[in-house]
Parts: sequence; C-alpha cells; structure tokens
Amino acid sequence: MNKNWKDPNIIIGPVAEGDNFFKRDDLVESIWDGLKKGNCVQLTAPRRVGKTSIMQYMEKMQTENYKLIFSNIEGIQSANEFYERIYTLLLKRLDVMDKARMWFEKFFKSRSITKISKDGIEWEKKPDDFLKETNALLMEINDNPEVENIVLLLDELPVMLFNISKKDIFEAISILHNLRYWRQQTEMNKKVKYVLAGSVGIHYVVTKIEGRSAVLGDLFTVIINPLSFDEALEYSRWATADATLVLEDLHIAYLLEKIQYFTPFFINLMLHEINIQAKKINYPIITEKDIDNAFDRIVKLNDYFKDWKARLYDYMSKDDFDFVNELLIHTAHNGSISIQEIYDKAVKHNKTADYMGFIFDLEKDGYLAEIDDRYRIISPFLSAFWKRNYPQFSI
Repeated sequence: MNKNWKDPNIIIGPVAEGDNFFKRDDLVESIWDGLKKGNCVQLTAPRRVGKTSIMQYMEKMQTENYKLIFSNIEGIQSANEFYERIYTLLLKRLDVMDKARMWFEKFFKSRSITKISKDGIEWEKKPDDFLKETNALLMEINDNPEVENIVLLLDELPVMLFNISKKDIFEAISILHNLRYWRQQTEMNKKVKYVLAGSVGIHYVVTKIEGRSAVLGDLFTVIINPLSFDEALEYSRWATADATLVLEDLHIAYLLEKIQYFTPFFINLMLHEINIQAKKINYPIITEKDIDNAFDRIVKLNDYFKDWKARLYDYMSKDDFDFVNELLIHTAHNGSISIQEIYDKAVKHNKTADYMGFIFDLEKDGYLAEIDDRYRIISPFLSAFWKRNYPQFSI
C-alpha cells in the first residue's frame, strides 16, 4: 500500500466540521434572512443532507450583534432538563457579552452561580424550577438594551420530544407550548431566537403528540434540499482536489448518475469505497467499472442504511410502520407506486383517513419523491436496501 496516498476530504458518520465542511452559503443566508426579520427558523430537510453541519458552522461564524450557540438536545429525558439546558445555553452566551458585563455579573451573583464554563454551570444551590428561572431570564434579557441578540441552534428536537412523550406526553406538550410562548411573547422574543432542526420529521412527531402541528405555524421554514447536479459536481471536485485519486468530470457524472440523490453522505460513501479499493492496488485512475463495483459493495453493507428503517420503526406505531413499510417494499420491487396502489394498501391497513399524510412525511424525510404522477424511492441505495431486506415480494 502506498504510504504517500492522500485520501479524499470526506467524512462518513461524524458531523462535517472545519476543513471537512462544504459551505452552502445560500442556505446560511436563507437562515439569516429569517432571523434578521425577527423570525424563529425551522430547518426542514431529508435525512443526511447536512443540517447539523450547517448549524455548527453558523455557531462558529459569529455575526455582529448576534451570539449563537449550538446544542444537540436528543438525549434530554424530561421537561425540566430541557428548561435547564435552555437556561444554561442563555447564560453561556451572556457570559461572553462585553457590553452587558456589569449587569450579568450582578445577575450571576443574585442566582447563587459560582462558575460558568464550557462544561456547564456550577451553583451554590441549584434551582428546582428551571421553567420559572428561564421565563424570568428571558424577560430580563429582552428588557436590557446592552444585551446582544442570542440565537439558540437546537438540533434533534423531534427525537427529544418523542422520547419524552413515551414517558409523559404532557411533559412533551408543555415543551411545545412553552417554546411557542417564548417565540410569540413580545417581552420574551425581542432578543432571543431559535433555529430548530432534527433528523426525524418534526411535523410527524408533533402531530403524534398533539394531534395537530399548528403549534409550529409561526416558524420561518428553510428547506434544505439535496445538492443540485452542478453543486454535487462541485462538491466531488472539492472533496478529491488534493487526493491521490484521479476522478475525471466524466466519471464524477457517471458516479452521480448511479446514486441519483445528491447528498454529501451518499457521495462520500461512493468516494470512500472507490478510494479504499484504489488504494489497495495503488492505482489511482478510476473507471466506470470501479464505480459500479463500489456501488454494489455499498449496497451489500446494510449498516449504512439500517438507520433509515430504524427511524420509521422507532417513531411509528406498529400499524403505521407496517403500512409504510409495505409501501416501500412495493416501491422498491416495482420501481414506483401509484396513488391508486397507495390507496388500495391504505384500505388494507385501515389508513384511508390519513394515508397521504404518511406520503408527505416520507417525501419530507427523504424516502420518496413524486415523479410523473408516481412515487419512487428517492435513492437507489435505499431501494436496493429494501429489496435486500425483503427479497420475496408477495404483498
């Protein structure tokens, strides 16, 4: 193996940061457009398109008169723990504001806080009711002319809500309503804004908790689509620019034709597998056959795609999952599915009242796309995964 071989600039699994992050300035500008108009923002996107990377990038690229802070809230287990996280994030941002230093030091002492660090807050006596404390803090922040704008970038909100709802649905409902209260009350929303995102469709989770998604109606929505063909071509060039691998534009185009759905994650899977094989034989020039072989090897590695199925299984009732899974099995084996075929399966599963809601969620979460009045699985990788997992199609 060539010890001087240089791998492509790609990340598989962890969030892309720093030099590994491919900037999408148009999306960042759209988010800022919403925030600067006084809105809170909801990031809507299929899975694996880079929501978390964009939010973390924004946190690092601070803007004048705005202090941003990112937090993945997936692991939070209760409403009070959520309110504590919000309170802590606000304090951390206030702690780096020079203009409001004197006010904040007084506040700091009045709340028996002994230390603020990147690891959290230390108290002489920790509050029992963090919702009460957060409400009071928000009012003080918004009433203070020296405090800069604060933006809380909250990732995996739907997962957190779903997990809490399984233990206590009323706690999940309280979080939804308090988030809306903070966003809409003038005495609390002038200087504190929220960017909310998740790898599970938030509308689906909220509807399951509340029976409707109107509680999100005030959010400014930014849709994060997969890369266009030209963007995917540019991304592939960028990822391989300094690599030993030699991938001409003609072959990048062929690679993109194979995967069809242009997310950095799917492109990275291909580049990673192609690079591994080329490195083994120390031959950097890539052919269409190398691309075909890489695609076939990836399809056999189910671990890359198990999470797509697991997300549906984990966040749906058994009846809902059985219905949606049958739709995906049918679509994978037949290449597409019509509205009539969807309706027939909805009749079978007793889902006629809301069957198109499932389709809309599958579209938003990156499973299906409507093309020429038929629905198709959006990625050949996912289609191949469902066929391999359900090779006998008899539904």
